Amino acid sequence: MGADIVELEERRTGKGGPAQLARQLMTIPAKRRLELILERPDAGSVVAALDANDFFHTLQEIGPDDSLPLLALASLEQVNHVFDIEWWRKDALEPAKALTWLERLLRAGDTVLFEWLSNADFELLVALFKQWIAVDTAPEDIDLVEAAESLPPKTLDDHYFWESRYPQFDDLIMRVLSVIFEANYGFFKELMNSVIYAQPPEVEESAYRFHRARLEEHSIPDFYDALQIYKAIGPGEFTERALLEQPDAERPAPFFALALLPAQDLFARTVAGIKDPDLLETLQAETAALANKVIVADSLNPDDARALRRGVEKTLAYINLGLELRAGANEQRTARIVRDNFLEHLFRLAQAEVAKVRGRLSATVHNGWLKSCPGGIKYLDGEWYDAAEELLAATPKISRSGPEGSALSYDFFRTPSDLAAAGHIVDIIVTGAGELYRLMVPSPGEPGLQAQGEELTLGMVILTAAANLLVYGDWSPKPLPQASWPQIFPLVQPQAIGDAVREWIERFVTGEKRKSLARAYCEPILREYASETSGFLPHNPPKPELVRFFLFTGQGE
Repeated sequence: MGADIVELEERRTGKGGPAQLARQLMTIPAKRRLELILERPDAGSVVAALDANDFFHTLQEIGPDDSLPLLALASLEQVNHVFDIEWWRKDALEPAKALTWLERLLRAGDTVLFEWLSNADFELLVALFKQWIAVDTAPEDIDLVEAAESLPPKTLDDHYFWESRYPQFDDLIMRVLSVIFEANYGFFKELMNSVIYAQPPEVEESAYRFHRARLEEHSIPDFYDALQIYKAIGPGEFTERALLEQPDAERPAPFFALALLPAQDLFARTVAGIKDPDLLETLQAETAALANKVIVADSLNPDDARALRRGVEKTLAYINLGLELRAGANEQRTARIVRDNFLEHLFRLAQAEVAKVRGRLSATVHNGWLKSCPGGIKYLDGEWYDAAEELLAATPKISRSGPEGSALSYDFFRTPSDLAAAGHIVDIIVTGAGELYRLMVPSPGEPGLQAQGEELTLGMVILTAAANLLVYGDWSPKPLPQASWPQIFPLVQPQAIGDAVREWIERFVTGEKRKSLARAYCEPILREYASETSGFLPHNPPKPELVRFFLFTGQGE
């Protein structure tokens, strides 16, 4: 059924005009997208109708070396957009990367390369060639045969001689220079003189200015401007749109971001209900611009299509979270909120709320109880360590339950319930585990505990104390003797250990909320212990070195 629906949708897509098809294509898997374009007699018009951002994301999703048919159909604007993203890292050119892309352009077709060279910024060509080749001129008063040994080996006119700094690209550089030489010798001479005499900082600065201007036309900011999306905004700081931006009829609106909207999200349902074409196009442009800011601010690798996709998904998730926070429980307000509020403000509202959750946990790591325990957050057990690691990442994520029996997966925050779930996890770690640590913190000379180093966890200490209570009548984290493990194991069955731990929490942890959070921390550990020992009979224990829930004498030494 699902495959039939996709096939029907593709057939409908293939029947639209170039502009209509360009928008619809972004909802189709990239490789099939390319096939649909190439199947049409007006393939060039379809590619021309793609926004430069959509063209770039399509090319990266397919893979640059598999996208040569697409590159062959590209407009000059689209080619420049790819090069502006690929050839620069912040304000520095990457000359080897530029040669790699020019080689692809040549493989896509001579005419595409010629058109680009005919229209490229002169300053960019000078900046690149100054890094690609070393150039010298033949002395006027010396015979060329005599000067040959002192000059670089390659020349086209017996006046300018050069040597490539990238031998693997010798043929390509010769091909590019030959195209320029044959098309316009005056331009060739000016280029070579500039490569010899122009000052690199001035040339690169000029090339960078043109580069930045082109990127800004496509809503790609520089790194420092992009960081503004992580500036917190409160509910009272929203600036409402006075008027909708009128779409540029001559330029397609980028659709790469809205194409990834999860259908179940409130933002997706809101967009689906909007009938005003100008508002829809405004949302297209805003969502794409915001995704570009995230990609730049998070320093995502433009060559990693999956990373770019995650950047877009994060953007959409935070817009959705901001929308739900702004709308409260009233879904009737969402269309008005989307119409009247900038999406960037919704994103920043969400970002601020996520940062609060992350900040609470970070404060405990750097200034709270986790600062003083061995291994930092590695002192946390199992899923709590995983959850803490995800929450402390540059982009925090929240765990989601998959199908029964499957491992937890981690996803971006997208709803207020995600914030609540993360807040509860932080409460368990900060308060619940913190209270357990306070009760179990070893005295300075406690034997065996520090010897475990980073392998030591809070759960190991607690379960070891429970085992000592059951075996020796003393709640103590003192390591168990390995030699006595066959006699100890029948006494530390999962039910007995669980009862001992729960009774200890009930007796020594004060306050009902602290008790609940402390129990919540221990329950997954007790379940894991029960699961891992379920296959062993009391008289046939597992080897102590395979048991990760207790401290034993001799471990870690």
